[in-house]
Amino acid sequence: MAKDFREYLVEASRSDDFGRVFKELAVGFKLFVSFQASDVHACTPEKTLDDIHEYTHWEVALRSTTPPIDTPGIGPWMFLREKEWAEPFDRPEFQRTMIGEFIPTEHCQQILEDCIAYAMEKGHIESEAEIRTVEPDEEVKKMGCGGCAAKKKPAAKTEAPAE
Repeated sequence: MAKDFREYLVEASRSDDFGRVFKELAVGFKLFVSFQASDVHACTPEKTLDDIHEYTHWEVALRSTTPPIDTPGIGPWMFLREKEWAEPFDRPEFQRTMIGEFIPTEHCQQILEDCIAYAMEKGHIESEAEIRTVEPDEEVKKMGCGGCAAKKKPAAKTEAPAE
């Protein structure tokens, strides 16, 4: 079982207008999870609490580097969408993330564990210890394997015969 997801949360900012925002968790080089709870997020209670263990429900967002998270057949959502917790998630128009509102705390823990399982199965991480935090919505360049095209060797050059 993974470490409690709340132990990973690092506050990125706090304001009266935008509430509190936690940094995202990068689970490998492709999958990012955001757990949010404050007076402007879809959480219970809908307040900015100093003790994050008092929240019973969270706003959760999942995104990935290329391809988009819900790309049929290859996006991480194809692995995650059948999970017990996935039903309330949707990708709002013009956004790149799957968003779930009022997600129970126990489902948040399972989301993190399922994301870790995905990243390990795909070879993006070897262990939970590789999870890191990133700024909210930080553009992260794709790193890692480079895909199948990176494994192809360039065709050998042939020199024109001398005249």
